Amino acid sequence: MKQDRRGIAAVELALIAPVLLSVLAPLTDFTLALSDRMQLAAAVEAGAAYAFNQGQLLEGTQQSVSASDVQAKVLAGTRLGATVQVTGPSTYCISSTATLIAGTPGTACANGNPPGTYMIITASYHYSPMLPVYSMMAATTLTETASVRLY
Repeated sequence: MKQDRRGIAAVELALIAPVLLSVLAPLTDFTLALSDRMQLAAAVEAGAAYAFNQGQLLEGTQQSVSASDVQAKVLAGTRLGATVQVTGPSTYCISSTATLIAGTPGTACANGNPPGTYMIITASYHYSPMLPVYSMMAATTLTETASVRLY
């Protein structure tokens, strides 16, 4: 006696589809967040490169790199609605742990080296995941920072 098997594939799909989607959706969210983070990093890098190049051109002059120009360069490098904060140009010393410490122009740093003029560029963006569960697994605020020595 032959049995009718026409509906078995539909039932199997209905059973496996939620499991498949529960694996693919977070993977898609992770990929989109990673793509946004890479775009944010590239934009901050473009701003840092611009600041460095302008700093080299203006070295020894009374002019300085404009924070608003650097901010505009970062924003132009991304399609994301990122928030960009540019600090400086300011005088800093490099500590033994490779962090920047506020310095005084013309005064040697604690390690004896002269202070440098730096600009700190920070961009942040809030990623909106497709599934709310992603926000429980990973941070949804993406932040990239670069410190660049101007001169």
